[in-house]
Amino acid sequence: MKARNLSVLALLSAVAALAQTGTITGSIVTVSGGNPVPQAPIHAKNTATGASFTTESAANGGYTMTSLPPGAYELSAEFPPLFVPFRQENIQVQAGQTVHVDVHLSDTQLNTLGDGGDDFVKLIAGQPAPTGPAPRMPDGKPDMNGVWLAAIHRPSGDPADPLPWAATLGKQRRENLNISSPGAHCLPTGLASSGVLRPYRFVQTPDLLVIIEELNDPARQIYLDGRSHPEDPNPSFMGHSVGHWEGDTLIVDTVGFTDHGWIAFGSFPQTEKLHITERFRRPDLGHLEREITFDDPTAFKKPWSLKRVSSLAPKGTELLEYICAENNRDVEHLVGK
Repeated sequence: MKARNLSVLALLSAVAALAQTGTITGSIVTVSGGNPVPQAPIHAKNTATGASFTTESAANGGYTMTSLPPGAYELSAEFPPLFVPFRQENIQVQAGQTVHVDVHLSDTQLNTLGDGGDDFVKLIAGQPAPTGPAPRMPDGKPDMNGVWLAAIHRPSGDPADPLPWAATLGKQRRENLNISSPGAHCLPTGLASSGVLRPYRFVQTPDLLVIIEELNDPARQIYLDGRSHPEDPNPSFMGHSVGHWEGDTLIVDTVGFTDHGWIAFGSFPQTEKLHITERFRRPDLGHLEREITFDDPTAFKKPWSLKRVSSLAPKGTELLEYICAENNRDVEHLVGK
């Protein structure tokens, strides 16, 4: 009986604590179509105490932040590099009350029909995939051939730890709305953006893997024949890639990058010292896993990684021809701050 009384007291104490705090709730949707944005990080900061609270939106775009001490809050939501950051100040939270704040995110494509936020949310949510075991090549290695659907990695905070000069340059680029980004001017977007916005094809042989993107990036040639990198590679946007198998994981090593490229997530610069390692796995018929590790000691304090999973495209899916410079009307409309 005593244990039961303690449980009741604990419940009453919890109810009393909730009555002394407030709640912020709402939905995160796109400006263009009102579609829910899942997995979007959202933060509330008490402007008097500096206390911060964090959650993320659910599959239906909804979010709820409870146990907030009364006071004025700044609410922010960011989903780089797809959406423009949202901020709303002076949200008054009172004890025992719920404040409803809906977040409308504008995308970095200026809400362009067919090329903006409503398409982004489909990629964030993931795509259906066939089931079954992963196929294998005649030599027993996993067969990664096929067309793979684009996939956007889930934001989990910025994994990069840039050096001061790189952090400053990245901040300046973001504040200027990235109007000088390579992709905006029909230059390659690089490995960080590979497979993010458009489908891509793997063409695999025992000695060579070719990756063809449906964006303006050049086709990549990954040599699997045991060769090494050239001693002095000619700097390029996509670099020079060689690969080898470790069990069922394909390890791809790439060097020889130009310093004109951007590491798109965070608008960070890269230098000719950039070294990228990719790990590809096909755990089953319908999925391709990719982990990309960036190591550039002249721009970042330590290596950092991104992870994403692509679904196998439906049978018969073909890549479209994409010529970025053809009828490009964006450049004249790009406006910075």
